[in-house]
Amino acid sequence: MSSRQTRWFLVTAVAALVLAAWTGVLMRFGMVYGFPGWAQNFGAMRHAHSHLMYFGWVTLALMALIWAELPQLTGRQLPRGAAMQMTLTAVMALLSFPAFWINGYGLTTVGAARLPLGSIAATLNGLTWFVFIALYVRATRRLAVRPPAVQLWDWALALLALASTGAVGLIWMVATAAREPLFQQIFLHLFLDLFAVGWFTLGLLGVLWARLNVQQLRLPIFSLALLLTPTFLLGVSPGLLPASLFWAAAIANAGAALLLSVHGVQLWRRCSRRPTLTWLALGGLASVIVMAFLLLLPDVWQRFASGQMRVFYLHVFLLVWVSTALVGQIQDQFASDSPWIRRWVNPLWVGGVVVMVIGLLGLGLAPWLGMPMLWWLHVSAWGSLAAATAATLLLVALLSPAPARATLAAAMSPQ
Repeated sequence: MSSRQTRWFLVTAVAALVLAAWTGVLMRFGMVYGFPGWAQNFGAMRHAHSHLMYFGWVTLALMALIWAELPQLTGRQLPRGAAMQMTLTAVMALLSFPAFWINGYGLTTVGAARLPLGSIAATLNGLTWFVFIALYVRATRRLAVRPPAVQLWDWALALLALASTGAVGLIWMVATAAREPLFQQIFLHLFLDLFAVGWFTLGLLGVLWARLNVQQLRLPIFSLALLLTPTFLLGVSPGLLPASLFWAAAIANAGAALLLSVHGVQLWRRCSRRPTLTWLALGGLASVIVMAFLLLLPDVWQRFASGQMRVFYLHVFLLVWVSTALVGQIQDQFASDSPWIRRWVNPLWVGGVVVMVIGLLGLGLAPWLGMPMLWWLHVSAWGSLAAATAATLLLVALLSPAPARATLAAAMSPQ
């Protein structure tokens, strides 16, 4: 797969980020000012937003960056079929947005049939992931030495495969009209939470270490993957999860946080060689680590595991840590010659992301502190607007040829 193809797959991933981000803006401002007539199904809209972030933005960007870094780590060309796999992954990811927008995971009338379009979209996306895994195994088998980045990707894809069984469970429940709440929650969070905490975390760490060209540094990898595996149980509603399963997951989560801190410290020491946004991303990782230990305090999980505090945690993890690191990587590789990236995109992204998560934290704590929520809704809405604008400007920078970027930078520069 050529550098040009990698660039276009990353452009597609950023386009998915832009669409998901503006959907988030619609959701935030809709909660303040009301929703337009064509956007009344908030639950379906939320599913469309989150799945496009998962499938179209982070997953597609990670796969493109892994393919870009793998040849220099293995000394081999990529297997034939990598470009076709990426094309299929991109198409299926983009189709997930309208599929979930219509009715989420519910049944939708199509002619004489009632079809679970969201589940179908998740299934089609999942099939392309297994094609990626098969091609990756072919590209890395029988390596004499497996660098840390390759080891991280090995386990990232193992957890991706395990997480996909949760999607199978959800499809089974829809097909059989099963109504067991605990199983539904376990399948849902096995799919979405382990997909993020396992695949995203280990995959992103692999990309960061590959870009640093680290070959010999001893890092916790297998143990980290092992401890991350049961943490999806912390997403299950506190009223449904037995206490024994909670403590097993919470202790594993704290252990994984300790191992993540080893990666974080080592990355921080090398941060001067990384893009500017990596500083914010590592701050997000540190916040995730701190929250893992807070869950060990009595009653914290029962009080804050669901509702707005879960929304806050997901945005710290997915936006401050994962998305910020990916945006920095894409800038570093494909838009480093654009001076207006640092002048406009980065300040808007940093400001928008920070303001948004502060607003979400305020929304989560407001009921416990006796504070009005409307002000915090405004804060999170305006933060989401700044972040969406930054993502849009990044997409414009990636689509613009180098001379056009220079002209645009000059036009936007203060006189």
